[in-house]
Amino acid sequence: MVEMSDKHYLVECHPLMRVVVTAAVGLEIKRGEYVVLRFKGCEDIGYVRGLTDDPQAKAIAISKAAPEDLAKRKEARQWEQEALASFLELLAKHNLSMKVVDVHAWVDRNKIAFYFLSEHRLDFRKLHKEIGILLGCRVVIKQIGIRDHARLIGGLGPCGRPLCCTAFLTELRPISLRTARRQNLYVNPEKISGMCGRLLCCLRFEDEIYPSPCLKNDAKSKVPDEEDWDEGFTSHDEADS
Repeated sequence: MVEMSDKHYLVECHPLMRVVVTAAVGLEIKRGEYVVLRFKGCEDIGYVRGLTDDPQAKAIAISKAAPEDLAKRKEARQWEQEALASFLELLAKHNLSMKVVDVHAWVDRNKIAFYFLSEHRLDFRKLHKEIGILLGCRVVIKQIGIRDHARLIGGLGPCGRPLCCTAFLTELRPISLRTARRQNLYVNPEKISGMCGRLLCCLRFEDEIYPSPCLKNDAKSKVPDEEDWDEGFTSHDEADS
């Protein structure tokens, strides 16, 4: 059994697969390095994004990725495309309205994940069984949302910085308009929506810094009218500039 250190790291094996890991005792890893992970009976290689205070480690970093490990990773990427071609053939056979957007194979090829978009819930049990038999490994077929798709594509937000979902968020939680109102933001969908068309992720994690007293009555928490701006109302954006 591998002894673990008390430090936790956020490691990205794929844009849609970020895991909290702990390093084996004696293993010193840094942001920007590639490490070999072991979890749930499989091994993969991931990019260290940095330390995290999340206590729920789901994998162990057993070593830094050596040249031969990176070579295996490259081979796994090539095998992904072969597996994807087989998957698409079976998809056409079962006539499922599924848009496959990406695929990720673990470096040991014991597991592979197919990510897709669809407007409906699909029954793909027969497809899952057939592709599993054909590839001879564990298969995950996962439906993702539009926000996950934005994370996969990447880009810049209205602030000019990389998308929060791409840069550092580990999970995408639901956000309501009430959060925007609580922050005294003008509720214009075009102004407070991200590249995915959903409300900006930063509305949620920035919400914690706003004082709760602003919720005491409707008058204080309502969205200001245009005349309020003329009378000297100061937004948080203006105060920060």
